[in-house]
Amino acid sequence: LDTSCCWGMKSSLPMARQLGFDVTGADSSTDMLMKAKEKDKDSEVDWVLADANELAFPNGTFDLVFMSHLLHNVEKPLNAIGECRRVLGSAGVVLVRYGAMEQIRHDVEHTLFPQVIEIDEPRTPTRKLVEGWLNQVGFEGVTSEEVVQQTYQTGTEHLDAARAKSTSVLSMISDESFGIGIHSLTEHVERNPADEWLLYDRMTLTVGRVSEAR
Repeated sequence: LDTSCCWGMKSSLPMARQLGFDVTGADSSTDMLMKAKEKDKDSEVDWVLADANELAFPNGTFDLVFMSHLLHNVEKPLNAIGECRRVLGSAGVVLVRYGAMEQIRHDVEHTLFPQVIEIDEPRTPTRKLVEGWLNQVGFEGVTSEEVVQQTYQTGTEHLDAARAKSTSVLSMISDESFGIGIHSLTEHVERNPADEWLLYDRMTLTVGRVSEAR
């Protein structure tokens, strides 16, 4: 594998630098692309404005497509996955990184901030649903595994990130709901600053492959 399309701004540069891939970083937000380009001083990634449901790449362009926390943000996730398969070449691989509904349901944001669960419940897929989508568009050998990631070093760091609304759903709730959540999180950090619940996230990595006989 040496050519990849990456839906995940934080992952594009490491894939280019550490793995030596020829990387295309794609996003539908001009603001996100501008920020990404600012960090990519040596232009190691080809940054493009792209709609996940209608990719402007020829069939079989890439060896690998990596999506990170994307599917709950698109209106037609099955279409987006179908486009991933179309732009993958023979023996290509898709990697989908996401917080499945069963994993995030009891995390900090979904527990302490009112309204967050109401927003994410209808739009966030389960692992079974994502696997079904990959199978439906023709990927083979679909498998998933859970990944545990230390996102924050301290509870205070998590609190600061919540105040900055670094988790996008926090920008979608009311000011009242946000205030209640921040108050609850502040109290929890003061009581249990090293609580692993504050530090670690559980995510899923689902993998699908294109048949070599495509």
